[in-house]
Amino acid sequence: MNLDPYRRASPERLRLYFALFALLVLTAVFGRGRPGELGTRETLSRSSFARVMFMDIGALSTLGSLYLVVRGKTAVRVPAAIASLFVGSFALLPALAYEDWAELQGCQHDES
Repeated sequence: MNLDPYRRASPERLRLYFALFALLVLTAVFGRGRPGELGTRETLSRSSFARVMFMDIGALSTLGSLYLVVRGKTAVRVPAAIASLFVGSFALLPALAYEDWAELQGCQHDES
């Protein structure tokens, strides 16, 4: 499997970001609760696995935010990084896609 197109900004990587974001939105819209589900609080109180996965999501959002701030070059990097700490991939994926799009367009970058 050739992963070279994903190592730097590329149309393939933009399509990956778009697909992941589309799946995230579709899951959020159509993945509503089902009869008999415990709910978030009940699940977290009953399941240590669910608590660990919940903490893992927070850790990954924090790492993604840090990556965006350190490696990003556009003005959206800091606001998007802060937003991703609250809404996760709903902010992180579009910001990463924008960073790549700007690089592919040769846009002027904010170097602050």
